[in-house]
Amino acid sequence: MLWLACSALLIALLYQGGRAVLREALTEAVRAHLLLSLDESHFSSAQNRVNDGEALQRIGLQINRALRGVVRPDPWSLCRDCRVQLRSIDGVALAAAQDGPAPPGRIRFELPRNQLQREVELALGCSLNGTAALLVAALLGVQFLVIGWLLPPPLSRRHRRWINRLLGEGYSGQRAFELVSGLDAAQLRLNSAQRRCLELLHEPDAGNFASAMAVAGDARVAALAPGDIDWLVLGLARAPGDLDAALGLAAVRGPEVVLDLPRATLAIRGLPLAVGATPFFYYAWYALARLEGDGWLANPAANRPDRAAGQALAQLMSRYGGHGRAINDLEENGLRARTLDQNRSKLKDDLVAALGEELAAPYLFESSREGGQTRYRLRASAAQIRLLR
Repeated sequence: MLWLACSALLIALLYQGGRAVLREALTEAVRAHLLLSLDESHFSSAQNRVNDGEALQRIGLQINRALRGVVRPDPWSLCRDCRVQLRSIDGVALAAAQDGPAPPGRIRFELPRNQLQREVELALGCSLNGTAALLVAALLGVQFLVIGWLLPPPLSRRHRRWINRLLGEGYSGQRAFELVSGLDAAQLRLNSAQRRCLELLHEPDAGNFASAMAVAGDARVAALAPGDIDWLVLGLARAPGDLDAALGLAAVRGPEVVLDLPRATLAIRGLPLAVGATPFFYYAWYALARLEGDGWLANPAANRPDRAAGQALAQLMSRYGGHGRAINDLEENGLRARTLDQNRSKLKDDLVAALGEELAAPYLFESSREGGQTRYRLRASAAQIRLLR
């Protein structure tokens, strides 16, 4: 549509321009000829009065005969079949050299004769050269194709928003354009999970928008829940560039906490975590309480160790190869509040170091008070825990 509109406008302008040039040339040529052909004596000293009208008509007819076919535009001109007729001189109508209606266009100019300006009227008519018009339209179409091939496609509103965002984050205009223009509108349409992913991965100071966007724009990332994105980012931090492994960590379903008692290893969402041997068994003890009941285990009083709990925990550690010194302490002294607090604290430090505080929180401890005692249990539910014996 744009090409058609531009073609029509250009053809109209060129056609009118050609007519204007032709009018100028005709006016000057006819004026010069009339100055030589018309004697002063043909005209009265009064306006619109002539002394010899018959002579003017005779001269006008001769001129009209001479004007037949005098205008021959070039083959590539938009004007063709041009007809010219001298219509009148100082009010005296002149006969045409051929039958038919006079050309529609009117050209008026003044001719000085017998001390007065005499009005002369010419008629000019041309038709449009269809072949030349088609050639103009074709050439313009080729230009549109070349321009469309050379110039980048226009940016959508979404592209402009992203460019403005990058400019606000410190990117140069050229760099922002390069990064965004290489992405189509669909790639820039991110859901909430993808936006969260980009927010966590993109570091403007590092200029890593392209790599962050490549991850965030992945269809598998779009299918994740927003809460899984932190796990995806953690997976990428642990294995840079391995998106498949990171997606596996983010998309874990089913038991999330797996304790392998014979190997004394703890894995959360399939990610092995380095925890000390003794803290591991304390975590397993709390996990067993979750699996067998509501999970609450009361802290012993500071001055009165819990010997029954100490024996139970010592048996668990002995069965699966726990540290001998820790086992002896439990058997001899029972479970002391200070020891229990220290191991929970070590577990928290290890999990936060591996996962970060936000991701570790659902797998740490919650507390409540009952009967003047503080009690603790794992935040993870029984359905999230699996023990390998």
